[in-house]
Amino acid sequence: MSVSRPVLVVASSPDCGYCRQLRSDLDANRQTLTLSGASVLLLGEGSPLTWGAALEPAQAEELTATYARLGRRGTPSAVRLSPGGGAHRAVRGFEAVTAALIELSGSEPGRVVCEVPTSCSAGVNGAPVDALVIAPAGGRAVGIAARGEGAVRMATLVAEGTPATNTVRGYAPVTLLVERPRNLWLVFRGGELVARSRSADEALDALRRIVAGFEPPGAHQVRLMCGALVRSEGGRALLFPRNWMSYLVARNASLARAGWRLDPDPFACLEPGPDGAALLSHSSRTAGLPPRTRVAGVLTPRPTALTPGPGTRARLLTQIVNWAVRPVAPHHVRTLCAWVADLPLHLGTPEEALAFLTRSPGVV
Repeated sequence: MSVSRPVLVVASSPDCGYCRQLRSDLDANRQTLTLSGASVLLLGEGSPLTWGAALEPAQAEELTATYARLGRRGTPSAVRLSPGGGAHRAVRGFEAVTAALIELSGSEPGRVVCEVPTSCSAGVNGAPVDALVIAPAGGRAVGIAARGEGAVRMATLVAEGTPATNTVRGYAPVTLLVERPRNLWLVFRGGELVARSRSADEALDALRRIVAGFEPPGAHQVRLMCGALVRSEGGRALLFPRNWMSYLVARNASLARAGWRLDPDPFACLEPGPDGAALLSHSSRTAGLPPRTRVAGVLTPRPTALTPGPGTRARLLTQIVNWAVRPVAPHHVRTLCAWVADLPLHLGTPEEALAFLTRSPGVV
């Protein structure tokens, strides 16, 4: 069918977590979609919903009938219609549909940060936000949603205080969320708490560091989807699973008293040291930390399904190597394997890890 403006038809499902996140992103980008002059028609969640330019009722009905089965192979799915041409091929999955929305607003998908939502992101990002601010990060765009007047000001300061090289505008999914319930500043990434502070300046510094961490890595760096704890005394760092982040951030005061600081960078960025061992590289906006810290071990869950034996450590190390952020070059995988091969592994639950970290300073 013919359309007078670009239209993206999206198939969704109320039972799909990715669809719930996509709906939140659409709401946060409502103003951007309106300015784009294009239309987004969401099907599959009761009455069809429209963002951007309004569609004539008859046209909306025809599109709804034509693409009623668009999501039969999975949701979210989407198809784009352009004036004077036929429909593009259908795309499926959160990342592909988000890329179509970015293109619809006139931007390049590769220059906009898009992360697959976590199981808890819909709960955190589901409520309405007061603003969506786009912060540049090395030629890429990071979408920062904000709730509350103070949070909006903070997100705006981050965007204005970041070098605007090749600034990207247009549609951006929510990557970070900042809010201030009562007297705390909270920063979330994909539903996970990544920074918590009572100080506005400290929260602003952490948010700036997180944004800077989305810049492309250096040629000799390997990024891991995990967290890191740094201890200035002795100059060492410990890596830990990303899904432990919220737990440890909420107990940041206990860690600080024991001499540990959570690295707020969104990835653990490793690079080779003079002796070939792994160093944790901190972003350029580091406050009170050295540029690099020696990686001294990994905190990781105790295996439950694995049978103890000679191959147990190898399988655990393989899981750690799988933390590498894709795409990753084969030679970087080999380097990462060499880096972790001899690292001490501290097995246990998040609670056991906290007890291990906060015991007598001379023990860890």
